[in-house]
Amino acid sequence: MNGYSLKGGFVYLEETGAYSRKDLYIDSGEFSADTPYGAQEIDISGKFVYPGFVDSHAHLIGTGRKSLEVDLEGCSSIESLADRLSVDRRIVRARGWDQEVLGFMPVRGKLDLITSEPTIITRRCGHIACVNSSLIKLFDLERLNGLDGSDIDLGILKERALEEMDRIAKLSPAEVREAIEAGTRSFLKYGVTSVHSDDYHGIDYELLVEALSSANKMRVYEKLCISRKEDLEMIKHGRQFETDFFRLRAAKMYLDGSLGARTAAMIEPYHDSPTETGVLYMTADDLRPIVRRADREGIQVCVHVIGDRSLEEALLAFEGSNSETLKHRLIHVQIASEDQIRRIADQRLTASIQPVFVDSDSTIAPERFGPIRIKDAYPFGKMRDMGVVVAFSTDSPVESTSVVKNLVSADRFFSRKDSIVMYSKTGHTLANSVRSFALNPGDPADFFVTGSDLLKTREDTFADMTFVSGRLVHKQNEISLEP
Repeated sequence: MNGYSLKGGFVYLEETGAYSRKDLYIDSGEFSADTPYGAQEIDISGKFVYPGFVDSHAHLIGTGRKSLEVDLEGCSSIESLADRLSVDRRIVRARGWDQEVLGFMPVRGKLDLITSEPTIITRRCGHIACVNSSLIKLFDLERLNGLDGSDIDLGILKERALEEMDRIAKLSPAEVREAIEAGTRSFLKYGVTSVHSDDYHGIDYELLVEALSSANKMRVYEKLCISRKEDLEMIKHGRQFETDFFRLRAAKMYLDGSLGARTAAMIEPYHDSPTETGVLYMTADDLRPIVRRADREGIQVCVHVIGDRSLEEALLAFEGSNSETLKHRLIHVQIASEDQIRRIADQRLTASIQPVFVDSDSTIAPERFGPIRIKDAYPFGKMRDMGVVVAFSTDSPVESTSVVKNLVSADRFFSRKDSIVMYSKTGHTLANSVRSFALNPGDPADFFVTGSDLLKTREDTFADMTFVSGRLVHKQNEISLEP
């Protein structure tokens, strides 16, 4: 078999936001103007064809791990929690609970009543977890008491204590590769062919780079999570392992936590907890030396900022940086004043946003921010209107990898035409990619076919087929149809 000939599809044109009914030809991993000799013909009459989508911020390995761990999404009682945790494993790992849905915090005492097996259950946001006494004893976690507000008596781990837990219980090589495969399937089934991923958590650096550089079913723009300027050397070292499917050109830093865990760093206290202002990982003085060295080394800097305090520190640190060339990036930006947005635009900073957060946070955001600050929350439309380049993302496994869920949430801010661009072309732009990924001759054949019109649909939909570099990598829940 030498390429493909796809017949009769409605091909989406990003330039116009319209469809053109035409045939597509794929030869040697690229779109071709002519039918390649011996091509396999596929009838896609009545189907819609789109450029492969780009998730501009997610966790590929974390997404895979979640699908392999116990799923606590939707747990609404101690009985349902106990039922899901009744599994036979050496260490029970679970993720997805939300105290607002569960009705209580699943602290150490409650977990001890449910199971005596070493157990860690992580909140859906990934910034707080609860553990039972067996796990605390197994890993001697008493030493983490007090770190970023962690309370071992209650079995609560927050932020850097949770990161330390990941380092203690590292994934094996087999677990890493299994997670990459599972995570890849989760993205490909929705037509996402590229992901900006943050995976350096509880994994040896050499193992991470080797595993990602040997994978070839989707494109991974890796952001290495670091905390010191000296760690930038790992990114320089990793460039020698780059392939057509793996790039390591960016550093990622956490400046704060999450809204759900009340660890996002706020200038003023939380409306529903007046004694708390969140957790600030780094100040501008801490971040600035990393940014300056990254500028010299040609490395993009991406920072996790959810609260307005962490955003302020980031803006101070990025002043005078080479953002116009390197496209330094803010990830999340869940609250920002108009003055802060203006400074984001003036500094030519880019942003990875998650429109779906608006809906998933709808039950907690008004309580956390209060009636005044909520007006500055989720300023995604205003950011784009003021000239900030924004790209869509899911932060999976915090949210589903679903494309349509994100598009529907974004309808309150953007037209579907603009949203599709921010979910595809802009994602490659933020990776400083010089290649075009439109559906034109000579472009890499990264695309997907679906029965749904994404300009209109509000129903969750899967890709019928997903292609990466001209290879059919997903079809009706199948994977690896070609070697």
